[in-house]
Amino acid sequence: MKGWFWIGAAVALTLPGLAIQIAGLHLDKENPPLAAAILGLSVVGAAFLLSWACEVAEKDIPPALALSALALIAVLPEYAVDFSLTWQAAKNPAYQEYAVANMIGANRMIVGFAWPLLVFIFWLRFRKNQVTLAKSQRVEIGFLMVAGIYSLTIPLKGHIDFIDVVVLVGLFVLYTWRISKSELHEPELVGPAEVLGRLNTVPRRIVVIGMTIFAAAVIFVAAHPFAESLILTGTKLGIDEVFMVQWFAPLASEAPEIVVCILFTLRGLAGAGMGALVASKVNQWTLLVGTLPLVFSLASGTFRSLPLSENQVGAIFVTSGQTLLAVMILINLSAHLWEAALLFGLLMAQFFVPVNLHMGGFNLNTHFLFGGIYLALALAMAVVHFKSFGPTFAAMLGRVEPELAVAGTHNEIDKEVVSPKAGRG
Repeated sequence: MKGWFWIGAAVALTLPGLAIQIAGLHLDKENPPLAAAILGLSVVGAAFLLSWACEVAEKDIPPALALSALALIAVLPEYAVDFSLTWQAAKNPAYQEYAVANMIGANRMIVGFAWPLLVFIFWLRFRKNQVTLAKSQRVEIGFLMVAGIYSLTIPLKGHIDFIDVVVLVGLFVLYTWRISKSELHEPELVGPAEVLGRLNTVPRRIVVIGMTIFAAAVIFVAAHPFAESLILTGTKLGIDEVFMVQWFAPLASEAPEIVVCILFTLRGLAGAGMGALVASKVNQWTLLVGTLPLVFSLASGTFRSLPLSENQVGAIFVTSGQTLLAVMILINLSAHLWEAALLFGLLMAQFFVPVNLHMGGFNLNTHFLFGGIYLALALAMAVVHFKSFGPTFAAMLGRVEPELAVAGTHNEIDKEVVSPKAGRG
């Protein structure tokens, strides 16, 4: 009954936000902080429901469809908030500063907070100072590396244009096609998903479809007022609105996925949890970034590039640098405790250093400072792990070594080297 309790709790979280929107109360304008809390919890509840439904659906959906369709459904909360802000940016230039803030915050949170968190938990729980990934995970790492390198061109241009659409969406399509050819494993279900997975086929499918439709409806109703309430909350409390959108919106949309990955880690499947987060990062740094100009153009009624302010240019630069450092850390299929501390420490340092630093009449955008640090460290890691590039590119082309060759496979705790979540976005 414990699993059903948590499913019921997730549904209960969605109801207050759903109710105020159906009643047309416009609480986001009347009491923004309260609206942000209520609507944020609705998004969290819906995201949990989607996460569990997607996990269980892998038992019933054909592999090729599951790898693409479920990847999109699983990240629906993140896309909904980002697309809402981008749509508004096409009609109101004031929103252009918010258009990519949520996407940047989500990406930096995944790499700088969620990845290290799994390593720290694994060390605390099992006293192992590194997490090992499956060799099949080189596919995700390789595509993320290519996307990270390409993303460095965006700050140089100062906008996200349709060349980026072609390249980044193209990378996602290639990635999806590549993992559709990979060997798949029976999904490892934990928590409420495990309870749902035990149902007979017909009841399971009915429950999963119902959860998915309900959660998607909640997100559709709550995403825009949630984003609006965050902006208005920042204005009312004297907190930078971009900061609110960049860091508080991803807390709602990313929390369920992070919780699921924590559950994997507590079961000794840290590699499975890390693999799911790597796949999520690939999804967001290719498809999400690449589709923003499409949303912006649809809202504008004409083909337009999504313009970036100086701060946004710097934020994308630092996110690209962080991405490449993370790739260079994982390219040898392991993440050590000190490497996790490095990623976490660099993220935390940016909260204590002003974005615009004034030094003797000279203004420095510290995004470029931290981006340079990330890139320098990534280059150093690339030199150390240069032997891993060959196997990574080979995996991208379809040549993956047998999993039994992975060091530590026979360790009971390190059974996560065969990742049941490989290929999930």
